[in-house]
Amino acid sequence: MSIRRIILIILLAAALLLLASCNLPGQQATPTTDPGLAYTQAAQTVSALQTQAALNTPVIMLTPDTPAPTLPPTNTALPTLTPLPSLTPVPPTATGVPIPCDRASFVDDITIDDNTEIPAGTTFIKTWRLRNNGSCTWTSSYALIFYTGDAMSGPAASPLTSVAVPPGSTIDVSVTLIAPLTPGTYRGEWRLRNSVGASFGIGALADSSFWVQIRSVTPRTPTPTVTATPAVTVGFDFISRGPDAVWRNATTVLPWGDPPDDSPGVAVNVENVRMEDNTTYPRLLATYPQKITDGVIAGLYPSYTIQANDHFRARVGLRDDCGDGRVRFQVRYVEGGSTVLINEWIEPCNDTLTSIDINLAALAGHTVQFELVVLTDGPYSDDISLWVYPRIER
Repeated sequence: MSIRRIILIILLAAALLLLASCNLPGQQATPTTDPGLAYTQAAQTVSALQTQAALNTPVIMLTPDTPAPTLPPTNTALPTLTPLPSLTPVPPTATGVPIPCDRASFVDDITIDDNTEIPAGTTFIKTWRLRNNGSCTWTSSYALIFYTGDAMSGPAASPLTSVAVPPGSTIDVSVTLIAPLTPGTYRGEWRLRNSVGASFGIGALADSSFWVQIRSVTPRTPTPTVTATPAVTVGFDFISRGPDAVWRNATTVLPWGDPPDDSPGVAVNVENVRMEDNTTYPRLLATYPQKITDGVIAGLYPSYTIQANDHFRARVGLRDDCGDGRVRFQVRYVEGGSTVLINEWIEPCNDTLTSIDINLAALAGHTVQFELVVLTDGPYSDDISLWVYPRIER
């Protein structure tokens, strides 16, 4: 049906309704609707239909019972959201602790362990091994100083080194002391001093001391004499038993014999060697200390039970052409875990030897291990030290 016909039908129906409402028989005509309003509504309807017809688009008239039209779905894609990057927590940067300029750490006791028994009045050398764990180099202007406790006749200060000791390096530091005459336990604490006079020590804060602690004991042997007595019976021959001893320098066990490199130290028996007194001796024990400042060589012999009338006898000195050589010879013994220094002799290159005669009567019945030790007295220099026929006689 065409739009025009629909419009005519609607107008006709509206007119008929209007006439019927006005001419119904038997009742008073009471208009219920404004005629002008009806025409206006009809006209609006016609106008809407015409507009729709012009657009050629069907018009849907909605009533309360008319279901809502279903709109076609749109294909507009929702925008893709880019996820925010996850935040990785950043750990705080550690702030480095500055290394003090002057600081030391203790490495080892090279000589005289804690509570070593030393006869009263005996001179001994205490050596520590220290490491420079600061950030400054130690030089010849640095010093070893006595800090507190028992000085044991040691110096108030002595030079620390004659060469540069850079950070990370180790150095052996020595001081000459004397066991107090009154028996007892003695402890002396020591530190270092830098070039501007400030003292420092060991530990993280460089405020701790390193120490020497000994037990001064009443001598059990008389003072050694320098006169030799003809041998009667040899109870212990230190040359023939040399291979049985444990030889070492400050840090390393040494082999018995004459190695190609003698810088770590040498222990070997030799024959027919001319000594600094211009005499050639048939049997000798060569003990060359390590070729460093305050170098050492020590031989710990197997156990020996001392008999009545036993004497330790030998002659000590340097080989001929010894130049500026200067060493310390020591005789010690170990008993029950304690090391006792019997005596020591300083031997410079002076064209003479020192004769040793130690009466061991006070140790009769004791089973001990004898230890022969040689130390360079300061920097190494032609310290070719030998023992002429060291032995125990009775």
